[in-house]
Amino acid sequence: MIRYISIVFVLGLLLFSTGFIRHSKVKITGVWKIVEVQTIKNGKTVASVYPTESQAIFVQNKYSFCWTSHHAQLRSWVLPDTVKLSRFNQSIVNTGSFELKDSTLITRAVFAMHPMFSNGEAIFKWNFAGDTLILTGTSVMSSENIPNPVYANGSHFVSKLIKTENLR
Repeated sequence: MIRYISIVFVLGLLLFSTGFIRHSKVKITGVWKIVEVQTIKNGKTVASVYPTESQAIFVQNKYSFCWTSHHAQLRSWVLPDTVKLSRFNQSIVNTGSFELKDSTLITRAVFAMHPMFSNGEAIFKWNFAGDTLILTGTSVMSSENIPNPVYANGSHFVSKLIKTENLR
């Protein structure tokens, strides 16, 4: 009887202790390449962008998203304003902290290229399709709780990322 109780106790202790391990955090920790960003309206893809330069980093509770679909033909440190504006309109840059809750990723921007998103929050559902991390946006709000116009109009973004480097 004591042996049976000991086995049950040890199994219970193991099950209890595994509840404190954050398995989901390990899955997205690392450096990722953003390979596609889709705009979804009425449940259908209406546009896809394939970033030419990109990087997303998740480490501890910090994140960084940087991508652009802009490809500059002009190679110069001094760019005309039209080239700068074109790149700005085709790029996303933000960094801050993140939190995982089950299949939900919440990012809170400390800095964003677009001033409306600085100190804002984005919420994503996340899952994997093979080796691809898929982030489906559910809301993007400014620090004043003003929704991003895409989300306010019932559309959303889906980003597809492929890991390029593991981080510890």
